[in-house]
Amino acid sequence: MAAFLPKNGRERLAGAGGDVLRAVPRLHPEAGLQRVSGRLMAAGPDEFLHTFEDAQGQVSEVAERILELVDGRRTVADIVAVLCDEFEVEPEACRQDTAAFVKLLVEKKVLVLGQ
Repeated sequence: MAAFLPKNGRERLAGAGGDVLRAVPRLHPEAGLQRVSGRLMAAGPDEFLHTFEDAQGQVSEVAERILELVDGRRTVADIVAVLCDEFEVEPEACRQDTAAFVKLLVEKKVLVLGQ
């Protein structure tokens, strides 16, 4: 699962804390998500387009699934629970990687965190 994190983002956000797990991610009010040619793309307020690939440049099913699960009601921990049910992944690795990915998307102004 860790493959969906960019190399530099993974190092920068290592050790994402439990506070993120309790947060409820929502799409940034000035961002949009759309599927184009089978790929999920996000446009943030900075007008950058973001795609979600693994280390080999292939569409990351896990990264896209995380964004699909962001509904303004689920916490990051809830999203982790769904991912653990749907993918073969170690729960602790899933928690850390998902928290780091969500934090990266907050930095990129694709998501915002609330309670």
